[in-house]
Formats: sequence, structure tokens, C-alpha cells
Amino acid sequence: MEPACRPGTAAAAAVVIGIAVVLALRGVGRTPAPAEAAEPGAPLLGRRLRVWYRGLLAPLEELLLGWRVHPDALTGAQLGASVLAGAAFWRGWIFLAGWLTILAGTLDVLDGGVARRGGLAGPRGALIDSLVDRCAEFATFVGLGAFFHASWVLAAVAVAAFGSFMVSYTRARAEGLGLTIERGSAQRPERYVVLGLGAALSGIVGHLGCAFLGYQSHAVLAAAVVLLAALSTWTALQRARHAGARLARRTAA
Repeated sequence: MEPACRPGTAAAAAVVIGIAVVLALRGVGRTPAPAEAAEPGAPLLGRRLRVWYRGLLAPLEELLLGWRVHPDALTGAQLGASVLAGAAFWRGWIFLAGWLTILAGTLDVLDGGVARRGGLAGPRGALIDSLVDRCAEFATFVGLGAFFHASWVLAAVAVAAFGSFMVSYTRARAEGLGLTIERGSAQRPERYVVLGLGAALSGIVGHLGCAFLGYQSHAVLAAAVVLLAALSTWTALQRARHAGARLARRTAA
């Protein structure tokens, strides 16, 4: 059962988010562009945006190190946030689910940053992080599938889940063959942003439109899921093609 329509609250949330977006864009604009030129297959979130966001989180990483928070605790928190996001999607609390998804993505960035700053990065941590990432994605997609169980969007959810897992599997398989594959339009941060912001925006639009339609429409979330399905599948194909070409050159040499 979906929450009652609250257009006033949605309007206030839209204003707050709009202000935050403007401030974020100003911060990104002031961030020096990385010296490296953009390569083919670069992620949708540009290097400048990534540098800005990591700089924004740097003080928090230092604070967590001062509190002796272990990266594994942040990894566990990421899984917890993703499970809660899946549950929120299941219950139809779309706005909440969107922000929980963004929180999970932020925790995913933080655990790696804290591990590197604290000298705790290593194969064990990378393995745990990778396994938890897959479990977290699964939990979120289960909730999405439950929400769209009676809609054609369920097929898009299935494709998005498959594509997301294939993006990660292609990289892992390539690394097992001695290759480093980091390219792709929709890497994990992009997937968090597309789904998280798509859900948050859908929650706002749904509540605002409810005053006219009499019910909450989540066409925005459906569009985000379709976009996620397309981008994740394309990214998996990008990585597979790149890895195949490099292996072919290695064999020819």
C-alpha cells in the first residue's frame, strides 16, 4: 500500500533538492578538471564530478578514521542500507528508497576511501567488498521487482539486474585473465545515481501529480529502470568487447 499523497511536502522537498543541486553544480564547476583526457568508454559521471564528490567526502573519511571505524563496518552498513532500500521499494515508499539507494552508494565510496587512507586496503577487503556489492544490488532489485510485479516494467528490472551483474562479472573474469578493465558508461556509481535519483524524483513527481490524478504515478521510476537496463547492458557489452580485443592482441603477439 502506497503512502498517502502529500503534494505540499513534495513541493518543499523539490525546493530543497533544487537548492542542493545548484550548490553542487557550483562546486563541480570550481573543481579543476583532471589532466587526463577522456578515454573512449569513459563513465557517464565525468572525472570532474567524481573528483568533486571524493573531495566532499574526504573530511568524513578522516573523521571516520579518527573514530577508528573499520572499512568492514561501512561495507556492512552499505548492505544494510541496500536491504532497507529494497524493502522501501517493496512497500512503495519510493522517495525513501531513492535516498537509501544514494546512501548505499555513498557508503560504497566511503569504505574504499577509509581503507586506502588507513592502509587497510588489500585482497581480503576487495573480496568482501565485491561480494557485499552483489548482495546489495540483489536486495535492491528484489524490492524493485516486487513493486513492479504486475507491470511490464518487471521485464526491465530483470534486464537491469542481469546487466548490472554482468558488468561486474565481466570485469572480474577479465582480471582473472590478467586484464584490468575499468571502462564502461554505467559503472557502479552511475547505477546508484540513475536508480537513486530516479526514485527520489519519481517520489516527488508522484506526490505532486497525485493531487490531479488521484493516485501516485511512478512513470519516472519506470523510465529510470529502463535507462538503467539499457546502460548496464551496454556497459557489459563494452567491457566484453574491450577485453576480447585485448586478449586477441595478446594471443597474436
